[in-house]
Amino acid sequence: MDLSREHQELVDFFSGRELPTGPQNINEYSVLLNLSGAVKTRLQQLDSEVEATRKSAALMLCEVKDWLIMNTSAE
Repeated sequence: MDLSREHQELVDFFSGRELPTGPQNINEYSVLLNLSGAVKTRLQQLDSEVEATRKSAALMLCEVKDWLIMNTSAE
């Protein structure tokens, strides 16, 4: 792998091209350049959402259990 040749090919390819430079495009470029970091961050977000959903479901089930116990003992 000749990195200097590949580097020059990239320079030649992008020279003279207008690239979008808005905030959204900059964000997309940074994600592309740091793909493993972006994937890791997204997985952490998903894990956090899953944990929050589990806690919420557990709380609801506890409330249902308590309601059933109270209604069963009242009969």
